[in-house]
Amino acid sequence: MKKIRGLFILILFFIFGCVTPKGTFYKDFDPQKLSVISVGEINSYSDNPSSGEMIKNLIVEHLLQRGYTVKERNSYDVDYVLVGSVTRFLPEKKYLVYIGTDKKQIILGGPLAEISGSYVYNIGSAFGIPDSNVVATNSTVGVSLRLIEKSSSNIVWTSSFVYEALTVETAADVVVNYLITSLTGKKRK
Repeated sequence: MKKIRGLFILILFFIFGCVTPKGTFYKDFDPQKLSVISVGEINSYSDNPSSGEMIKNLIVEHLLQRGYTVKERNSYDVDYVLVGSVTRFLPEKKYLVYIGTDKKQIILGGPLAEISGSYVYNIGSAFGIPDSNVVATNSTVGVSLRLIEKSSSNIVWTSSFVYEALTVETAADVVVNYLITSLTGKKRK
């Protein structure tokens, strides 16, 4: 079973490693002209008010890793401003499921939540609690970005991406990496 799981993970890395990130560019825009970028407002997901700031920080990090100069939005020498929205931000969740000793009683700890669109894993039994299981769901992060030319107010690039991973940090990092690679054509150093 472990060999099959390892092979499956290797195939997923190969498939996603070969995927070229895509975005839509304005007809006359040349992404090679980018060297100084400002990261403007990234609107948060409605259920998580800090998600926009988290994504904004990751965008700055990814741009700096690729050698770009990142400045504040109101800097005089900024030609392009990157803005966007967090479209999905669903952190991973874990639930304790206790099945009574007579196998008829089922108790769930915590509120029930819809898990459609996420993978669900049975992690195993809870430490010290007989007849119990810990069930976990993946996290999902989605971001939509657009690059605006300050002088003309034209949107010169747009893209969006959604990813599901074991943790919200991993999902957010993969999404931002995909989007910044789509914009710049440069992979992370």
